[in-house]
Amino acid sequence: MLCPECGAQVSALREFCPECGSPMDPGLRELRPDRPRKGLRPAGEELKGNRKKVLIAIAAVLSVVVLGRQMVGRDFDFDSDKRPVIASRPEARGAVTITAEQLYQAYRDDERAADRRFDDREMVVSGEFLRIVPDGYGSLDLRLKTSNPEIPVGIDVTQLAIEDAKKLVPGQQVTVSCKGMGGSGNELWVRDCAIQPGSDVTAPATQPSSNSSPPAAAEGNGA
Repeated sequence: MLCPECGAQVSALREFCPECGSPMDPGLRELRPDRPRKGLRPAGEELKGNRKKVLIAIAAVLSVVVLGRQMVGRDFDFDSDKRPVIASRPEARGAVTITAEQLYQAYRDDERAADRRFDDREMVVSGEFLRIVPDGYGSLDLRLKTSNPEIPVGIDVTQLAIEDAKKLVPGQQVTVSCKGMGGSGNELWVRDCAIQPGSDVTAPATQPSSNSSPPAAAEGNGA
């Protein structure tokens, strides 16, 4: 005969199904209505079991995520200890090579733009030497000619360049290497300057006096 619960073949001599344990006698089944089927759970119990499994899985995933973050954090801390922090630095800018007239015009046309262009940059300035001016601090300043006689370019000469500066004569072309701008506007000057070796700092040769005897004429070849 067939088990009314699980459908298994059961001998007529058995009172209970060997597969699911259900009573084969209908009267016994009515007396035991709460007996669950083998391999099956009531709906409420099954939901509880599934919920428990889901919670366990979520807890496991969270544990893995937290552990991974902690490990990554330790790795980053380790790397940060090993690697020095390098502060951002402004891009280095090379020296500016310019004439005194060009420098004057740059500040005349747009003083702010000129400040941005020449700020904290070495300067190589060339131009026509005008004169030497004492700076009041025991040193000398040069003046280079511009198209505006009221605003020449001032050259702040370093101590080592004073002797070379004393050899200059008005009208001579000179080139100086300077540490940077020292002033702008109506007081246009560059600071800490040295006269470049290429400049002619030799004083002009003394002309012979009129009393000097003329050089002897070269002898001509006889005919």
